[in-house]
Amino acid sequence: MKTLKKAWWIMVVFIGVLAYAESPKMALPFNITPEMYASFMAQNLANNLPQTFKHKDLSLIVTKVYAMQNKVFFQSTTTQYKQVLDELNKYHTLPDDLKKQCKDFSKIAMVDKGVEYYLSVEEGSKKFVVKYDKEACSESFDPAQKIFIGGYNRYGMDMNGASKKENLAKKSSN
Repeated sequence: MKTLKKAWWIMVVFIGVLAYAESPKMALPFNITPEMYASFMAQNLANNLPQTFKHKDLSLIVTKVYAMQNKVFFQSTTTQYKQVLDELNKYHTLPDDLKKQCKDFSKIAMVDKGVEYYLSVEEGSKKFVVKYDKEACSESFDPAQKIFIGGYNRYGMDMNGASKKENLAKKSSN
């Protein structure tokens, strides 16, 4: 009887320790902040550059990656600037297959925790920037809201959500 009681107590303690070890509190001894993740992501990706990315018959070469605060910046070049921009502007909502990929990537890349990604695409003196943040996977998301040419999207808003008029008013008041 004593052996059975002892085995039962050992099993209870073992299950308790196992449950505690698998709890979210014990998963990591510290919380990873968006800033830490952005820095980690940029450092790991920088070792693999330059990297060519292809989609259909389009390609671009990522030449530089760096992090500032909770933001990861990718600089890339292409010889197909107009075609890449046309492909991005084709959609006013994300296709269903991309919505799922978007949500999966957002979880892995900590976008839902506040990490933002910026892709700068250049060909000579022409440049546009694509911003990928928490809003990127929402149901009513319009990709054109996150494509910026000359600092503004198709709707006349900058990356912070201010219009050209608001920015001009700020400049003139300074």
